[in-house]
Amino acid sequence: MGAIPNTIRRGAIYHFRRAVPEELRESLRRTELTCSLRTHEADAARRLSRYLYLRSEELFGAIVRMPTLTDDDIAALVKDFYGTIIAKNDDFRLMSDIPDTWREAKVRHYTEVAERARLDLASNAFGAVQDVTSVMLARRYGMDTNFDKLSIRKASQAMLRAGVDVAETLRARAEGDFNYEPKDKILVRALAEIEPFVSAPMPAPTPMSEPPTGPLFSVEAEGFREAQLRRKVWEQQTALQARKTYALFLEHGGDRPIAAYTRPEAAAFKRLLEDLPANYGKAAEFRGMKAADIVKACSGREIERLSSRTVQRHFAALASLWDLSIEQGHTADNIFLGWKFAAAKRARDQRQMWTREELAELFATPVWTGCQSSSRRSKPGDVILRDEKFWLPLIAVFSGMRQEEICQLRSADIRQVEGVWVFDLNTRDGQQLKNVNAVRLAPVHSELIRLGWLDYAEDQRRTGARMVFPGLQPGGADDRLGHNYSKWFTRYRRDVQLFATGRDFHSFRHSATTFMRRAGVPSETIDELTGHATVGETARYSKGLTVANLKEAVEAIEIGVDLSHLYPG
Repeated sequence: MGAIPNTIRRGAIYHFRRAVPEELRESLRRTELTCSLRTHEADAARRLSRYLYLRSEELFGAIVRMPTLTDDDIAALVKDFYGTIIAKNDDFRLMSDIPDTWREAKVRHYTEVAERARLDLASNAFGAVQDVTSVMLARRYGMDTNFDKLSIRKASQAMLRAGVDVAETLRARAEGDFNYEPKDKILVRALAEIEPFVSAPMPAPTPMSEPPTGPLFSVEAEGFREAQLRRKVWEQQTALQARKTYALFLEHGGDRPIAAYTRPEAAAFKRLLEDLPANYGKAAEFRGMKAADIVKACSGREIERLSSRTVQRHFAALASLWDLSIEQGHTADNIFLGWKFAAAKRARDQRQMWTREELAELFATPVWTGCQSSSRRSKPGDVILRDEKFWLPLIAVFSGMRQEEICQLRSADIRQVEGVWVFDLNTRDGQQLKNVNAVRLAPVHSELIRLGWLDYAEDQRRTGARMVFPGLQPGGADDRLGHNYSKWFTRYRRDVQLFATGRDFHSFRHSATTFMRRAGVPSETIDELTGHATVGETARYSKGLTVANLKEAVEAIEIGVDLSHLYPG
């Protein structure tokens, strides 16, 4: 059998590799396409390579057909952007019946917006205008039009440049200067040559007797939520969170057609969310109260508020609904796009790790030293029950596996590969993993073997148990096997005086990766072992690691706790 086209071998694993045509390299920002085929079998590699070759042909063809934006297109785009905002500002001013008491605050706000836009422009932070660029492109060219990457970047840069002038114009107006002239060359040319804004007629305001029509918010929101569930775009937990979001917004703004809501109302809702206590939905003192009343009751109190990440999640749920409404022609603007949120903590700062000292304290509690009974795990006694409550923390800290990955292990998933015992993490029988990178082989740490893990797994197999932990029952909105265990582990940590905010079960994963990193294990190997996506150029070389390579990495986890009293016999 001849060589397999478009493949190379690294170790025993085949990889797909194909050069990008020279004329497309600027659009794709790469010279070749490459990825691991995750197989050492020639026949499978041939099929996969052929499939990826055909898909890459489709990709190249789509890029060739993809339209590009000319300089005139981009100029027209920023003119639309500038003109739309200034026209709306005119409408608001002309239709207002009371003096603007927020004028000085607006001057400060627009000064800050202009400065932020300049900083984004200087640092090529195109993501800051990604949403507004997408909206303006969709308005002019339609929702289904896709442009090449370079065109999108040029448009985003132009929008940032125009954004400076938009902010400066609104600041000048707040100071009473209506003669401010934009300075950006693209915008100046657009206003002067394409369709001079100064000569454009003022759009007629919507008559007060003709309010926006269409389905009510409550109807659209529930229909959208059910559709997201039906199409399996959202899991149950996400859908329940969205229901809470929509209920909060309905309480805040009343039930009206979606086109009737305005961006200032979205801003007011954002302020409401940012002022809500983090425990507003659970604390007994807030039971039966509306969100606005809770905020008033907590005014001036030093309490924890909703995190920026939670506020952003609420806005994302509303923005998704508004996108659908725009697509269906029920409204023209997505008032929930383009907002700034305080920077969230880095992932590594959101949870603490279990230090060696803290692990020593944990494994010196009754589950691992002896408890009274299965229902009294936190009370010292002489009973050690080797079930999920015993094994889950041990497996997590000696492998870096996620809680649900461990909980849904089947007896068949504990097997030998190339002479090494592994956890075979897969989706063959309905298991749900976080992402495609989570499908992997994770070698069993030798300390787990010394603790009798293989004997336990064999016992389950011998009794005919399909699951390694048959005592776990599904729970929660998405029927997670780890749902009830997670609640138990929280109670247990409180009972044994080891509860700490930010240090939970997932913190075992942080401990495992930290111990490997301190032992000198390469980051890309840790990512392969724990099911993370490897970022950057090193991702090319992180795949195709042998089971022996991964075994060596996992053995680098040294928790510094003597568990020999738990060895069988």
